[in-house]
Amino acid sequence: MDYFLIILTGLVFLAVLMAFVYGRDFKQHQRIDDLKKEIGILEQSSKTQLASLEEDRARIARDLHDDMAQLLSGVRLTLQNFRLEPSLSDRSKALLFRMDRDLTDLLNRVQDIIWNLSPQLLEEKGLTHAIWKMCDQLKELRAFHVHFSQVGNDRRLTTEVELQLFRIAQEMISNSLKHSNGWNIYVRVHWNDNELLITIHDDGAQKAEQKKERTTLGGRGLTGMQLRAKLVGADIKTRKVDKGTSYEVTYQLMKK
Repeated sequence: MDYFLIILTGLVFLAVLMAFVYGRDFKQHQRIDDLKKEIGILEQSSKTQLASLEEDRARIARDLHDDMAQLLSGVRLTLQNFRLEPSLSDRSKALLFRMDRDLTDLLNRVQDIIWNLSPQLLEEKGLTHAIWKMCDQLKELRAFHVHFSQVGNDRRLTTEVELQLFRIAQEMISNSLKHSNGWNIYVRVHWNDNELLITIHDDGAQKAEQKKERTTLGGRGLTGMQLRAKLVGADIKTRKVDKGTSYEVTYQLMKK
């Protein structure tokens, strides 16, 4: 009888233990499932917000083109016609010439802003050409020497992937422009059979307070870049080098 009671007690204890372990595992799995659902919701929300941001950029670009750019072009044309008046003095002609030059420069800047907001070349000629065009525009700043290079033959990717990778490269270059204390920014687009590697490297050397500021400001930008990268399955690395900062974004290509 005592033997039977001991066995029964052991079985009850074992059953309670199994129920406890099962209940704990069930709760853990439930938490994991809940976390996965929350992450999925957050990712979808982030994707929706980025899509909304791109729509706003495109709308602002259209408004600038249809309103400001057209207005500046009309004023510039009026000035050019007015300069042909034979009754104008040489001083007036010189003043109108300067105004025309300033308006031309302003119109070019507005067109650059429009392009950065909604880069048409990205859809027409692809990612590599769009990044090259961005670097070519930045050369006009003169405070930096922007060097672009390409390795390998480029390929067309999906519209979403090209847009997100372009925005990542844009943010990387923007970080170097804003927070670097160097002279050169090197942009390299490397294509091979398996992956696309985009590197941006500046030769800035910051003082202690500049490094702290760059880390703070660059951190917010890096979060946005990482979010964009996650949406398209890319990988981002940033590291300090002997002189400056190096950014890398890697995207695995699908086999042809």
